[in-house]
Amino acid sequence: MRGSKADLWTTWLEDTLLQDVQNPEHPDPVPFLTRVDGQLDTTDALDSYRYGKNDGDYLYLIYLANEPLDTASDITPVYVGESRNIGSRIYRHYKKIDDALPVDDWEDDGSWGSFSKYDHIAAVRDAADSRLYVWILDVDTIESSPYGVETYRQELEAKLVGLIFAHPEYRQTMTNREFAPNQALYEIGNAGHEWLTTEFTRPGTANAPPQETAPTTGYSKAELWDHWLEKYVYPDLADESTADPIPLFATDEQLQVELTDNGCLKRSASIDERIREEGQKCVHAGGLREDGCEGLIYLMYQLEDSEEGNRPGIVPRYIGKAEAYGKKNELSANFTEIAADRSSTRSFARWGDGDYWHVGELSMALFENDSRKVAWASELFESGTHRLKEQTYLWVRAWKQGVDIGPYGYEAYLAEVEPQLIGVAQASFPDRLLNKSNVPDDAPINSGEYSFEGVQ
Repeated sequence: MRGSKADLWTTWLEDTLLQDVQNPEHPDPVPFLTRVDGQLDTTDALDSYRYGKNDGDYLYLIYLANEPLDTASDITPVYVGESRNIGSRIYRHYKKIDDALPVDDWEDDGSWGSFSKYDHIAAVRDAADSRLYVWILDVDTIESSPYGVETYRQELEAKLVGLIFAHPEYRQTMTNREFAPNQALYEIGNAGHEWLTTEFTRPGTANAPPQETAPTTGYSKAELWDHWLEKYVYPDLADESTADPIPLFATDEQLQVELTDNGCLKRSASIDERIREEGQKCVHAGGLREDGCEGLIYLMYQLEDSEEGNRPGIVPRYIGKAEAYGKKNELSANFTEIAADRSSTRSFARWGDGDYWHVGELSMALFENDSRKVAWASELFESGTHRLKEQTYLWVRAWKQGVDIGPYGYEAYLAEVEPQLIGVAQASFPDRLLNKSNVPDDAPINSGEYSFEGVQ
């Protein structure tokens, strides 16, 4: 049987970072920062280590280490990142950390992010008995991720943050803001420097075994994607008690999308009902539900004839999530309408018709030549019209860590499972997925070739 997330993290370190530490031909462990004439600077060892690492696929780890560095337990992760130009990225980190010092001068300005990841790293460094180190990995030199399948740097970063965050003992020193649950970011923002001695309330999952025997080693990402669809999406399509598949938009028989009174694309009444129904498993009029779901995971998709012919195939077009916790306020602005049971749908779990939400941005791409959703407009609509090329559906589910399972068979929090699903779906349908974040640099969505003639 496969091990826990703690086992995956330990094995990953043993196969990568610790191998470099034990290899006399490698400079690891490489100290990050030093003092020169009273001024903070990067070490000579790091300068030699990072130079020349340009135009590659690099992952890096900033960490604390117990000496001698012999086992995975001697490593305390502080920050995981990725870059194509690791030399300049590490230097920018140094400058930002320097700006955050001295840590005693930090003041909360009342805005979210006031206690930034650099303030956090500086505070960790100030409180630690050991030095900060930097490890750099060329992702092209490894064959698989901790979950046993091929990977790319953006996806690997997200997976590692998820594995690290499963460990309660790493929560105070882990400074990543991406791929961490909003609940953590909310609590970090409120605590500031006191976060280093504050216990995060979410239970850890490091020692939990896989919840099912989902295939990993020896199976492709496409097979993992299909396995996850079999568990979550296909049952809803087959269940007569659900409305699935639910069209995203209200259309006529020619797939012309209806417009709202203010000229925005109109969602279908069925999807509005589903979003509210699932959203209310997370929130109520008093705010967040006690022991409620974390938020919504959603899949915009289309259907196509399958080779088996017994049911349609699912073509993923976009995967995303909306967390009920906010970063600044406890209740996310994306859920205030649902919590209050208001008829307005400006934000509406990210599918609202406001200027910074999915349907609103897509409407602006069609009618106002706004560039943010040009790829969506180009792929989904006949040029110059608001008529769909083919019916487009939305699947929505309230997600709960401890109950729901990611594509690798482990329970996962919402911010963790989203990039995992993007990774396996992108491997299955690289030409169809419209996600721009958490996909490889050479994904078709990044080609910049999309265009759409706006509706006149």
